[in-house]
Amino acid sequence: MNSLRKRYGPANHRTSLFRLAQRLLQSLRVRGDRVRFLLQFRHAPLLLALTFVSAFASSANAIVFGTPSPLGANVLRVIGASGAQCSGAVIDRHHVVTAGHCGGAAIILDGKYISAINRAQTAKLSDGRTITVHGDAAILIFRQALPASAIPIEIGVHGTDGDFTIAGYGTTSEQRWNLGKLHEANVVVHVPFKLVAPDRMSNLTASACFGDSGGAVLRNGKLVGVITRASHPHPAIACGHLTHYAPIIATPAVEYHPHDGFEVSAAPRNPQRRLMYQRAVTPR
Repeated sequence: MNSLRKRYGPANHRTSLFRLAQRLLQSLRVRGDRVRFLLQFRHAPLLLALTFVSAFASSANAIVFGTPSPLGANVLRVIGASGAQCSGAVIDRHHVVTAGHCGGAAIILDGKYISAINRAQTAKLSDGRTITVHGDAAILIFRQALPASAIPIEIGVHGTDGDFTIAGYGTTSEQRWNLGKLHEANVVVHVPFKLVAPDRMSNLTASACFGDSGGAVLRNGKLVGVITRASHPHPAIACGHLTHYAPIIATPAVEYHPHDGFEVSAAPRNPQRRLMYQRAVTPR
């Protein structure tokens, strides 16, 4: 007991760390051989808690092998119903797209917690366009317009060429778990809806990681999808290889010009009905 006290501190501190480890494991849904390996030890929850505490105490970053991103007004932090941290992209002052598995309940903007009133996979924007997402993606809907500091990203067109960028608030390493600061990385298409670093020369390269789910996928500077997950050929590694994303599709609004009118056929669709209508309004 004395050795345990020297290693981990008083009993009340150990209890707090134990509870912290349990909550973090539940909210982050950690999986992998390394976690199962740690759980074999007697004081595994304490070891995991100390690992997470040291990670959150360090400087916060995002995207494995990424760089600081200037998209802070376009990509926001999303908080799930279970407390899980994700990312999201602003597409309208009332709508933010994110990953479906995040269970997005709110966003954090200007240090404030703003709750969403609903979530869907189709939404109509204020400019008349209809936005649709597929797969593991969702659109968060807000009752009040978001503050002016939230700037919508222009939605682009899908393709396999061009410059792709991923941006999110996730961790830069599976070992550090330093969530919270927006980073980005340049990637290219590996196969449809999967992205990889263009200069992949080592076992670990630029990709999304834990906390980047819901982050922006840009093609030539325009939004074309949201990050859903990362994958790696090694069974015990999740980040540092492929970034998966779900597409975002924008249907243009129908434009109506009063002076031009709509183009219609010159022939009446129902001559008899049209004649009866004229008889009804013709004065006698």
